[in-house]
Amino acid sequence: MPVILGNIIVIAIIAAAVILAVRSMRKSRRAGKGCNGDCGNCRGCH
Repeated sequence: MPVILGNIIVIAIIAAAVILAVRSMRKSRRAGKGCNGDCGNCRGCH
């Protein structure tokens, strides 16, 4: 049982990190700070 509990905790931490990363990307995209790889539309490129 402790092994399963440890796996669940690790999976929950990884899932939280992914959710926070996606949330941050969405926020920056909405604010116009995100670069989609098209340097013609990105204000942050060279």
